[in-house]
Amino acid sequence: MRPSVRSPWLRLTALAVLAAFALACASTNLPPISATGSAFTPLADEVALWESSREEEAKLLEKVRLYDDPALERYLAGIVDELQPPGMAANREVRTTIHVVADPTLNAFAYPHGSLYIHTGLLARLDNEAQLATVLGHEMTHVDGRHMLRHQRAAQNREIGFTIASIAASVIIAEKVGDLYWDGHWGEAAAVEILANVIASLGLELAFIAAVNGYGRELEREADAGGLTRLRLAGYDTAQAPKLYEALLDDHGEPPAKVEAFFFGSHPNLKDRIARTEEALRAQGPVAPGSRGLGDQREFALRMRTVARDDARLNLELGRLELAESELARARRELPGDAETQFLVGMLARTRAATAKDAAGRDAHLDDAATAFTQALGLDPGHAEAHRELGQLAYDRGDRRSACSHFAAALRSDRDLPGADRIEDLLDELDAAGDCR
Repeated sequence: MRPSVRSPWLRLTALAVLAAFALACASTNLPPISATGSAFTPLADEVALWESSREEEAKLLEKVRLYDDPALERYLAGIVDELQPPGMAANREVRTTIHVVADPTLNAFAYPHGSLYIHTGLLARLDNEAQLATVLGHEMTHVDGRHMLRHQRAAQNREIGFTIASIAASVIIAEKVGDLYWDGHWGEAAAVEILANVIASLGLELAFIAAVNGYGRELEREADAGGLTRLRLAGYDTAQAPKLYEALLDDHGEPPAKVEAFFFGSHPNLKDRIARTEEALRAQGPVAPGSRGLGDQREFALRMRTVARDDARLNLELGRLELAESELARARRELPGDAETQFLVGMLARTRAATAKDAAGRDAHLDDAATAFTQALGLDPGHAEAHRELGQLAYDRGDRRSACSHFAAALRSDRDLPGADRIEDLLDELDAAGDCR
C-alpha cells in the first residue's frame, strides 16, 4: 500500500483548485514595458506586485545556493543586453539582472521586477549560445510583457488564484515525492523536494507560477513568440529554438522525468513548444541564420565547461548517474587536464560499485575509481577529496600504510573537508595499531 499522500480525494481537491485557478486566468490588455520606453510608469498594483516580488526573492535567496562564477554572470548579462529591445533598455523602472542557481533540474524563471534565474541543470544541457538566448529571450518576454501582472489581474478571486494554488501545488508535489520514494527513485525524489522545500513550503506563490506552473497557454505562447523575435533581431539562428527543446527531451537514460516538474522539463510542454516553434519558423518563410548564427561558440564553451562539471557533482549527489556521466563526458572533452573532473569520474565509478550486481563488477568499478583518483592527484597533488577517497579505498582493502599516507595528506590539504572527523578517527585507530609508523 502506498503512503497516504496518494489519497484520491486529496489529489482531486488539489487538481480542482488548480483547475479553478487556471480557468480564472485570462490575459488582460496591457502594453509591454518596452512600448513606452523612458516614459513607462508602473501602475499602482504593479508597484505592489514588484514589492511582493522582491520580498519573495529575498526569501528564495536565503534557501537556494547561487553558482559562484562572476565571469559566467557577466557573459549571461551581455547576452541579455543583446536581446533587450531599445524601449526596454530605456525605461527607468525595471533593470534586468541574471543569476545562476546551483541546481541540477531543468529550470529558468523570471520575477516581474526583472530578476532572471537559470539553473545549472538547464545550462549544462545547452549546445550553443543561440539556444541559451532562446531560454533567456523567453524569460525576458515574461518581464517585458508584464505577464505576472496580467496573470494576477485576470484572476477573478486573488485569494483563490494565488494562495490556494500554492497549497494545491504543495499537495501535488508531496504526492510526487511519495511516488518517487515508493518506486525507489531516491535521487529524483530528492530533486523534487528541493522544489517543495524552497517554493511550496515557503509559500512563494509568484515563484510557483513563474518556475513551475507557467502563466497559462496564451501568455506562454506570447513568451515563446517574443523569445523567437528577440532571437531573430539579435541575429541568432532561430532554427536553434526547436533544437533546444528537442535536446531537453533527452533524459540520458534516467527514469521518466517525473522529477522535472519545472516548466522547461515538462515533456508535454516541450513537445507542444517544438510544434509551435516549428510552425512559427515555417510561417516566417526562408530565414537566413543571422549574423550571429550559433553565437560566440568559443566564449560559450569557455563559460559552460565548468558548469557541466559542477552540475555533474550535483547529479551524483542525487543519484542521477546517467546524467552525471553525460555531463562528465562533456567536461572531460572541454577540461582534459582538470583534476576536479577526474575526481568526479572516480566518484561516479565508486557510486556504481555500490550498486554492482556481483563482486567482480564491484571490484572493477573500484579499480576504475582508484585510477581516476590517482589521475586527479597527478593533476593536483593537493586535491584533498582525492586523497580522502584513496585513503578509504586502501583502508577497505587492508592496505593500512597507504591509508595512513592518503588520510594524512587529505587533512594537510584541507582540515575542513567533508568527512574530516571520520578521517581523524581512522588515523587515530591506525596510529594506535602502529600502521602509520
